[in-house]
Amino acid sequence: MVSKVPVPKKDGKVRMCIDFRNLNKASQKDDFPLPHIDVLIDHTAGHEMLSMLDDLSGYNQIKMAEEDREKTAFITPWGTFCYVVMPLGFKNAGATYLTR
Repeated sequence: MVSKVPVPKKDGKVRMCIDFRNLNKASQKDDFPLPHIDVLIDHTAGHEMLSMLDDLSGYNQIKMAEEDREKTAFITPWGTFCYVVMPLGFKNAGATYLTR
C-alpha cells in the first residue's frame, strides 16, 4: 500500500495526493540508460528549428502490469483504489516511458 495525503481544494473538494516513496524504496532500479544532456544538445547542433513535444500525459497511456496494480492501492472514505496506468512518481517511470 502507498501513503495518501488528502489535500483540500478551494472549491471544497478533496485532491488525493499519493506518496510513492516507500514503494520506490522497495523497487529495483531499471538499468535502462537515459540519454545524457550533452548528447541531446549535440544532436540539436546545426539545426535551424527545434520542435518540442510535451509528453506529460504520455505516462498516463502506459498500462500497469496486472500483478503490479495492487502495489499502488490506497484506501479512501470512498473505497479502495489502485492505478491501472503508470502515474508520475515511480522510480522507473522515466526508463519505462523511454523504452515504449
